[in-house]
Amino acid sequence: MAEILVFGYYGFHNAGDEAILSGMLQALRELAPDVSVTVVSGTAAETRDMHGAKAISRGAVREIWQAIGRADLVIFGGGSLLQDVTSSRSLSYYLSLVVMAKARAKPVLFYAQGIGPISGILGKSLIPLVVNTVDAISVRDRESAETLRRLGVRRPPITVTADPALGLGPSDPVRGAELLAAAGVDLSRPVIGVSVRPWKQWERQLEPVLARALDELIRETGAQVAFLPMQQQSKDVDAATVVARLMKEPAQVLTGPYTHVQLQALIARCNLLIGMRYHALVFAAMNGVPLVGLSYDPKNDAFLRMIGEKAAGSTGRLNAGLLTTAARQALAEAPAFRERLLQRMAELTPLSRKNAQLAIDLLKRRDRQ
Repeated sequence: MAEILVFGYYGFHNAGDEAILSGMLQALRELAPDVSVTVVSGTAAETRDMHGAKAISRGAVREIWQAIGRADLVIFGGGSLLQDVTSSRSLSYYLSLVVMAKARAKPVLFYAQGIGPISGILGKSLIPLVVNTVDAISVRDRESAETLRRLGVRRPPITVTADPALGLGPSDPVRGAELLAAAGVDLSRPVIGVSVRPWKQWERQLEPVLARALDELIRETGAQVAFLPMQQQSKDVDAATVVARLMKEPAQVLTGPYTHVQLQALIARCNLLIGMRYHALVFAAMNGVPLVGLSYDPKNDAFLRMIGEKAAGSTGRLNAGLLTTAARQALAEAPAFRERLLQRMAELTPLSRKNAQLAIDLLKRRDRQ
């Protein structure tokens, strides 16, 4: 039985990263049911329970070294692992793991990575040095491929695919309705889901702008606003609470805790999703829910371009009038918007599953050697 070891930002209660892992495991199991997968996780017990995979703690260095030794393939799975915006320590951590895997002569696959931003000298120096040693690379958008090329990554060939979470398919809006009702959301009114993440200090002046836009939408449409924190045990809840308190109209902040499966169902039941979090936008698109994107990172703009949309604002610049206009138009054109999204999902879903095929191809190549 082939052994795959998976590294990523798993076990930290981030719905997007858990959806990436879920989509990856589902695709791998469909193509190779007998493959054994071990996940390196921030909370190994939760990962085992949630995903039905073997898991070890990312702090257990000796156990990780031993797991690398047993692996037939090492995967760095999805998300934005190669970036230095949050911290250069994270970038160094993942690159050091690549070095460990190659030191043990293991094939390494970068699986549907979102690359960047990379601004520091350390990252610009280390990425080409390390990444040029891996065996296969797939990225979830063309912008990530271009970033790697600008950084000097020349081998192996870079395959542009799509986010692994897209392979999960649409969720059940009935379950979403049950969860919304249990949280006190009035389902007799249109539901506008809102996903925000923590604001940087210099962006804090934009919180009242978003609050004004949401108030205007409530007054115009009679909608109920429900904030849906995508990383519940972080400051997403605090960020949502700040905006809700600035609003003059009532809004709900759903504090959960919710799994990635439940959050996708919640979004599937919304009439509109206004999202800063990347995977809130992904979940909306997967379910044909009209969406309005706000950009805090180039990855949001890249995904919006993939589905034929563009951001209505960003954490650098937000205009309440433009945001309400975009939301109003999305609601007015909901049936056509839904059709466009579902058509685009039909094109992107096979690309998301192509990542798993690259993994299986590497295993087969190793067997032939």
